[in-house]
Amino acid sequence: MRRFRFITAPHDGGKTRWVIEHCRGCRGFVSVSPDEEKKEIFLMDLESGEKRLLMRRNAENVFIVNEETFSYANTCIMSETSGLVVLDECGWMECEKMGFYPSLVHLRNTPSLSALLSVRLDRLEWYLDFFGRDSAEVIRL
Repeated sequence: MRRFRFITAPHDGGKTRWVIEHCRGCRGFVSVSPDEEKKEIFLMDLESGEKRLLMRRNAENVFIVNEETFSYANTCIMSETSGLVVLDECGWMECEKMGFYPSLVHLRNTPSLSALLSVRLDRLEWYLDFFGRDSAEVIRL
């Protein structure tokens, strides 16, 4: 098995649904929204089911990020030393060295860790380059 697996699909292609169906109880996080308009997005711990506000749309329909939730998630993931970690919605923020980027660096630099990451199709190439194509497997939905 390759160390890194990427679940990929276009926008609204079912990545989060797939992760929830296949990875409930695993160590890691998934992004969920209680409404179809996605006015608020929560980060849900796959092990405990606990949810924390990750971002909220303002009056101009722009997402305001809750940095405390990203910091919490990064701290949790960076404390892992072995096994599998699941992380949903890896996207443009990580490509710009924000969001879950510290966790991605930790995953890449810790040989005893493997990861399953959901990545939008338009960002897949960046992730393959970041983690190394030889250590990656792509699962297209």
